[in-house]
Amino acid sequence: MSDTTGTGAAPAPLGTGGPGPMVRAERVHKSFGLVEVLRGIDLEVRNGEVFCLVGPSGSGKSTFLRCINHLEKINAGRLWVDGDLVGYRQKGDKLYEMREREVARRRRDIGMVFQRFNLFPHMTALENVMEAPVQVKGKSRKAAREQAERLLERVGLADRMRNYPAQLSGGQQQRVAIARALAMEPKLMLFDEPTSALDPELVGEVLDVMRQLAEEGMTMIVVTHEMGFAREVGDSLVFMDAGMVVEAGSPREVLTNPQHERTRAFLSKVL
Repeated sequence: MSDTTGTGAAPAPLGTGGPGPMVRAERVHKSFGLVEVLRGIDLEVRNGEVFCLVGPSGSGKSTFLRCINHLEKINAGRLWVDGDLVGYRQKGDKLYEMREREVARRRRDIGMVFQRFNLFPHMTALENVMEAPVQVKGKSRKAAREQAERLLERVGLADRMRNYPAQLSGGQQQRVAIARALAMEPKLMLFDEPTSALDPELVGEVLDVMRQLAEEGMTMIVVTHEMGFAREVGDSLVFMDAGMVVEAGSPREVLTNPQHERTRAFLSKVL
């Protein structure tokens, strides 16, 4: 991985649980072959913040989200989550890539909800939520079951625990996916357009669960086209285009009074 931070020296540690941001990106670049998808992303997400990423398809939003938990490796720059470098260790001025086992251990603290629900079709909703705590964290099946029941009740699916994914609507499957992510007790939740695969009448039930999480103080980064949600629930909003941050600010300010012509053009088509 190349270094674009000048001297290569790391900024002062952010400190787990301290006053620093939950997520910090400095000059993050990501390419797929000759296509540069992220072109120097700089941003910070505060602890307890709902941070919304909006922009046209292909602007790099989902790729950036995947870089945060090292599902994609960045080519240059730096990414921190809660004070820890993502995917790398730093010794002196040099970065060394972590082993996959170390990366997986760090990834446990980051929940991710995708556009597609990715549930195990041969498992009930309850079993889907139980699986990772048992297999990854070594939790007893009794404790995992009790936790899964609480989480499914929390997302409004107390009466669907023993249903298989094929017996659930898209909105219900996405709520199971959220419960599954929460079962790992993450300190950060990433949502990659969680309502884009849903029929319009099912969108609200998923957004209601996300609103509840926001009220409870969960740090969330949300890639979304739901501008109403961004305006009502978001604390910060970034508009991305062509792999760059074009405009950033409070959701109400950006959505009602965009300063950049590209932002105005985008919003004129989606609002």
